[in-house]
Formats: sequence, structure tokens, C-alpha cells
Amino acid sequence: MSNDSKAKATAAANRPAIDEAGVSDYLLANPEFFERHTGLLMKLRIAHPTGDAVSLIERQVELLRNQNRTLERRLVDIVEIARSNDSVLERLHQLSVALLGADEPGERVRVLEDSLRSRFGADRICLLLFSGQPEKLGLDNIQRVERDELPKFKRFLDEGKSFCGRLRPAQLELLFGEHAATIKSAALVPVGNRARFGMLALGSEKPDHFSPTMGTVFLDRIGVLTEQALSAVL
Repeated sequence: MSNDSKAKATAAANRPAIDEAGVSDYLLANPEFFERHTGLLMKLRIAHPTGDAVSLIERQVELLRNQNRTLERRLVDIVEIARSNDSVLERLHQLSVALLGADEPGERVRVLEDSLRSRFGADRICLLLFSGQPEKLGLDNIQRVERDELPKFKRFLDEGKSFCGRLRPAQLELLFGEHAATIKSAALVPVGNRARFGMLALGSEKPDHFSPTMGTVFLDRIGVLTEQALSAVL
């Protein structure tokens, strides 16, 4: 072995061992490495999910395309959510304007009920109040009850937060009576801070109309409007 070969062998033996983490850290710290060694890009081969080997450049292009498709899907989702939110805001605005135009408490409640049916897709509506004299309104779907008469809704009342999803048969029976079997999804809305004055229940015959994945910010606003509409009888 020549002196030059011996020197190279000695240098290689004394060089610190490099593990995968070290290689990864180096490439991350020196992203321009392959710019100085472009030949390596065509020599490196990476296994493809289909079984064929592809170059590093081809693999990078594929990854970037996949990332682009993922970002496009997310953008579409964001746009759809924005459109949906804008639609709900417009319906809330229309409801607010209609309530402002109603002079009597009974009229305001009827406006509220009509809007929840026509604009928010509620097939059934039930309003349970813990105070006031709702009987003055003469509406069948508004009842005066005591808070402790609703043990089946204790968790909802204790939390005082709007809820979307499916209710148990006994809960549906209490809220919607003979129509309970037709209700496949429901929304519960507190009236007043932490349901101080009562609860508003909206029922739908569609299983996914009031989905658990829905946000409840707009339902909370409906609760505020309901409280204001009933302020004269609470």
C-alpha cells in the first residue's frame, strides 16, 4: 500500500462515525449541499410506493405535488366555511331586523319561531322558561317549568353552553312530545347567562342538520336574541 493510500485509510479510520441523525442535521443546516453536488441528485434512488425506484428530484416533485393538493383541499374547506358563516350571519341579521320591527312580546316570539323554521331549518321548536309569565303569550311551544324539574338536562344546564347533536329518547319526549320520534338531531340553546332564564330546543328531522361538529357561536347569538325577545315576560 502506498503512503498516500495509507494516509487516506488512516484519515478514514480517525474520522468520527456519522449516524442518520447526523446526516439529517447536516443537510438541514446546509440546504445548499446538493447545489454543490448536483451529480448526487441523479445518483440517489428512493423507493417509490409502487415499487419503482425514482431519483431524489422526482421524489421531491411528487412530495411537493402532494403537499399542493393538500393545501388546495384545505383552501377549499376554508372558503366553504367562510361562505357558510357569511350565510348564517346574514340570516341572523335578518332575524334581528325582524325582531326590531315587532312591537308586542307575542309578535316577537312568533317572528323568532318563523325565522328559526324558515331560515335555520328547525322542524320543531320548544322553549322552556324558568321565570316570568310566558303563559301571557298564549303560545303552545313555550312552557314555564322549574329548573330542578329537568334532571335529564342537568349537564347542559350546569354548563350553560349551546349543544348540537343527538338527544336520548327521554329527552326528545320531554321537549317535542308526540313528535319526538321524528327528531333525528337537535340543538339546545341557553337563554340568559348559563341558562339563567331557560332553554331553547330546536329539532330537525335530518340526522346531520344539527351535527356535533358544528360550531355553536351562532347558536349562542340566537340565545341572546331570544332573551331580548322575551325580556318583557321574563
